[in-house]
Amino acid sequence: MTIPPPPIREQPQPEPTRSPSWWRRNRLALIALAVLAPGTAIGIGWHEWHQYYGFEARPFQPIVVEEDATAELVGATWGPVRGGEIDDLSGFDVPDGAKVIAVGVPVDAGSDGVTCTAPVLVHQASGREWQTARFEMGLLSDSEEPETCVSDEKGVYELIVPFVVPDDVEGPFWVDVWPQEAGGSFLRFALED
Repeated sequence: MTIPPPPIREQPQPEPTRSPSWWRRNRLALIALAVLAPGTAIGIGWHEWHQYYGFEARPFQPIVVEEDATAELVGATWGPVRGGEIDDLSGFDVPDGAKVIAVGVPVDAGSDGVTCTAPVLVHQASGREWQTARFEMGLLSDSEEPETCVSDEKGVYELIVPFVVPDDVEGPFWVDVWPQEAGGSFLRFALED
């Protein structure tokens, strides 16, 4: 007679454990991402804006001056602006299909002087801009007709700036003048063509 083997008790099997979901495993990283991503975007945006407009790098706030009016900014009196199309272009190097608009900006710099860049012509309807074209036209620099303000020049003088624009562009225009000491502000004179 043989002894039967003892009965084997079946051990209860442990319930299979589920591993935590991906969201739970990465919750700290996701929280950090939710906090850092907007902060990074805001920081980069502010830095880029500050590099472009900060440090008085570029003007962005116009002070609109009506036609035939003057304005005071940084201790100087500007305007009224005068200008118009030049009819006789003989002796100038102007391409076909273009016209020249000359602008005069009176400046009373007072006894301290003022510094400014050359005025810019802006088409009011489209926002298109033109820089001075004095040298491109073959017009030499003249101390009696400056294009920019320098702090050494005191008293009253007039900026004379020619612009070459396409024939099909019609006014009205703005003449933008930016004195550097004005920070982000600049003068915007109305000019009818």
